[in-house]
Amino acid sequence: MDKYFGLDTLMDFKGLNSNERFTAYYNNVLAPRESETLNLNGFDQWDVPQVDFTYEQLEVENQITAMATYVDLNSEPIPLGTKGVDVLRGSIPRQKARFIIGENDYRKQMMLMERMNTAARFTGEDAGASVKAYLTKLLFGGLSDIQDAHIASLNYQVGQMKSAGKVALTDANNPRGIRNVEFSAYVPAANVTTLTTTKRWFTNDGKTTEGSAATPVEDVRNLIRTAKERYNDVVLEVDEQSFFEDMKHSAWKKALGYQIMPTLMVGGVNANTDASAIAVAGASSDEQIKAAFRAIVGVPVELNNTVCGVEKWDNSNGVLVRTKLRAFNANTYLARPAGNIGIIKNVVPLRPDGSAISALMFNNHGIIEYRYDAKHKTQDWCSELTALAVPTRPKDMFYLKTY
Repeated sequence: MDKYFGLDTLMDFKGLNSNERFTAYYNNVLAPRESETLNLNGFDQWDVPQVDFTYEQLEVENQITAMATYVDLNSEPIPLGTKGVDVLRGSIPRQKARFIIGENDYRKQMMLMERMNTAARFTGEDAGASVKAYLTKLLFGGLSDIQDAHIASLNYQVGQMKSAGKVALTDANNPRGIRNVEFSAYVPAANVTTLTTTKRWFTNDGKTTEGSAATPVEDVRNLIRTAKERYNDVVLEVDEQSFFEDMKHSAWKKALGYQIMPTLMVGGVNANTDASAIAVAGASSDEQIKAAFRAIVGVPVELNNTVCGVEKWDNSNGVLVRTKLRAFNANTYLARPAGNIGIIKNVVPLRPDGSAISALMFNNHGIIEYRYDAKHKTQDWCSELTALAVPTRPKDMFYLKTY
């Protein structure tokens, strides 16, 4: 089998034998995918890359504008008061991903290509074209997996900063890396309302038993009122799956049903009309439910549906298992300002020795490096991105935790 068909030349096959060519390939083929699945809503801006791993971020203070002072004709004006600037400090974590093709992978893929060649001889197809397409797909698949891994990490960071007020690295979300480390958003404890006992909307995990003293509609309205004491452009954000589970609560069903069909209230509200409203909500589409909910709460509502994957080694079965994590925590309603409430702090990627073919990714904030180990017949693509979603308005983030 000639060198062209050998998998030890995968990068050479695509002509990606320099930093410039590899970067051009990434920018043309892979970079457009970043915007397709990145969900940095509220953290859409990247800060200027820095050299060190610690950051300082000025907190944006949403102050009430003070009125000018009324004085007599000859009095000097009184200076307006000033507020000290709050500085948020922390460290920026590094995330890495890797794609390796080893000798065993080579052999399996070479066997597959042999079968492709054999099939082509019987069908009259161009064997070379089939192999080229296969190798192109192989390279794209490996590099896009690396890219997707960083996208998922960024999405999870943003979702956690918004819904939990921190990013906590644990065995559940980072089982093969560092654990028991937290990156805080510095949200004041007074901004978090946690329902307890019978005030909880549901009192069991399956959300089948309602809290006897629960007042869901009023709880959300109070959350929004609290946020509006500081700013007017309030947005309510909640995990989409959790939202639709919550909308099965009888209090929400009644409110939604009356909103969808206002004529039910013409003759007054009673047990019969309540039952009809619940029936209307139960028969309504997801879009009708969302529209009615937005009308009830009176502010824009964002349903976060971002899901991330986590890989963990299963010792019992000796396999790598991939599980799903929702980026935005369940049972959590966040009232926050519209637009950006944070920034992506990041550290400039460095490769001072030039020992690898590399390409910058995420608008030059991260890097992918390629090395070929001839002795072990291994191709190795390794990436790194040092970034953290840092809220700039933590005092304007208000939470309702319903369970």
